[in-house]
Amino acid sequence: MFSDLKFPASRASQCRALAVLAVLSAISGCATTQSAQQIDRLESVEANPRIVLMPPDIKYYLLTTGGIPEPHAEWTAAAETNFRVAIEDYASNIGTNLTVVDPDNMGETHFQYEKLHSAVGMSILNHQFGMWKLPSKGSGQVFDWSLGPGTSALAEEHDADYGLFVFYRDYQASGGRVAFAILAAAAGVGVSTGSEGGFASLVDLRTGDVVWFNVVGVGAGELRDPDGAAAAVNELFSDIPTAGEEADAR
Repeated sequence: MFSDLKFPASRASQCRALAVLAVLSAISGCATTQSAQQIDRLESVEANPRIVLMPPDIKYYLLTTGGIPEPHAEWTAAAETNFRVAIEDYASNIGTNLTVVDPDNMGETHFQYEKLHSAVGMSILNHQFGMWKLPSKGSGQVFDWSLGPGTSALAEEHDADYGLFVFYRDYQASGGRVAFAILAAAAGVGVSTGSEGGFASLVDLRTGDVVWFNVVGVGAGELRDPDGAAAAVNELFSDIPTAGEEADAR
């Protein structure tokens, strides 16, 4: 009976943002990082495996007094810039052959896989790390997730072995929201004052398999600050598989 009911685009975006906030709030009480992986080291026909970083999907929101997340373009832009600089420095320090896709040159394929990664990543959060385990993964919850074999198009376009995808959300409480939370607490009611967190996936572009996944919660680092972004990158990629001697040393 509700098949013809549609929300305006802004309302739909708010609903999605609230859903992500709910998931991040659920994992924020866990360890700062949680990871799962299929491989211990990177493989390539080249001596140094090639990784392409897709434009990170990073968004900052301001929580209004009523708890509605409103996108904050200025905060998001600063976070994107700081994160990109931090990950390039990180890759250089560990000797990884990393290519960064320019957000201004993203094609339709990049947008499609950015959206697909966020959907698969949220499923991993819910079903691999969350309460809703999937019977198909078995009692040991085998880590077996994929973006599909179509990622081979990205491998060819960027001459890369692996694709690195990043999803990050930060919800900052407004002054009104903080005041409301204080009043609610006095009445014995808990009110969210925001959350932060995200995840990164390393995908074998030849098969589409997610071979490494790491989720970070509260305290990983403030992306709007260059030093905070560097700390977040170090936390997010602390156990990412590498090649050769680096992998053996871990």
